[in-house]
Amino acid sequence: MSAQSQQFVSSLPASWYHDPEAYQRERKLIFARHWSVLAREQELAEAGQYASGAVAGWPVFVVRGDDGELRAFHNVCRHRAGPVVSGESGRCDVLRCPYHGWSYGLDGGLKFAPGFEQDDATTRKTMSLVSIRVATWNGIVFVCLDADVAPLREWLGDIVQIAQGFPSIPSMSFYGGVTNEGDLNWKAYSDNSAEGYHLGCVHKDLSASLVREHTDISAYENGNFVGFRVVYKASSKRPQSNGFWVYKFPGLLLHFSEYGFNLERITPLGPTRSRMERWFWFPDDGSVDEQDKDEAMLFSNRVMDEDLAICLRVQNNLGAGIYQTGRLSCEREPGTVFFQRLVREAMQQN
Repeated sequence: MSAQSQQFVSSLPASWYHDPEAYQRERKLIFARHWSVLAREQELAEAGQYASGAVAGWPVFVVRGDDGELRAFHNVCRHRAGPVVSGESGRCDVLRCPYHGWSYGLDGGLKFAPGFEQDDATTRKTMSLVSIRVATWNGIVFVCLDADVAPLREWLGDIVQIAQGFPSIPSMSFYGGVTNEGDLNWKAYSDNSAEGYHLGCVHKDLSASLVREHTDISAYENGNFVGFRVVYKASSKRPQSNGFWVYKFPGLLLHFSEYGFNLERITPLGPTRSRMERWFWFPDDGSVDEQDKDEAMLFSNRVMDEDLAICLRVQNNLGAGIYQTGRLSCEREPGTVFFQRLVREAMQQN
């Protein structure tokens, strides 16, 4: 292989960005085989508090038990597949399906099935909720559908150590969240999130806020993520400061800084539809005032709008039929090269 060929690689096929069959394979071979963010641990502080969501189309929820333990389940009643909990969050003493009234304990065990009293023992024994894995890190609750995936901290890899250089989430206060949806494949957004090649063209204000010569973008094998080591320029309110951005495969973004933290989770809703949710935390020590917090969120919204605008146009072109595959630079786009390699490897699994 020539030195030149090692510098450039072909991109993923355009069909993978809109093909329903490819999407179904990604659900099973990628998202079902990784940990996914579901909630903030603060939302689940007391017994009976729950949070629900979906992992690439699989409805799931987490609940705090009477014994203080977190447990996670598929949000599917064992009777006729009704939802066990409703809404993004809530609190209950019993998990009761609204369809036919089947009731479960906070441990997932079936407690009561109306009309099944004659078969009570067998039904109770065999019809508990289907459990999934749950774990927490840095105040965030993760779930995983696959019993064979590495434990959460091992899955996070070097991110655990990197996070220790910044304020922890539990030491800060949650300030709010923003949700965006768009008609684009999750990979079109992820390709963009994994590289800094576009910053000067798409994000002029963000690019201007960074000390360019101190920016480093590298792929990390231990944890399968792309790390952006950045330095923010000094402003009238604060001195020059460090930051670290993470794109964690397959759909988690973490932005660490000395003055706050935000998390973004990417959820595929279909072959050409995705949801991006961002959560923001800021310290309580007075280093960031209310105006600063609002401005930080507005700035993040502007960056998101810029990303979505270009990614939506890319998605349209990927489905138009002219573009089949492109060329990536290992020097200028190491993160996207790494991300697409991980997609390819996952899609080759049985």
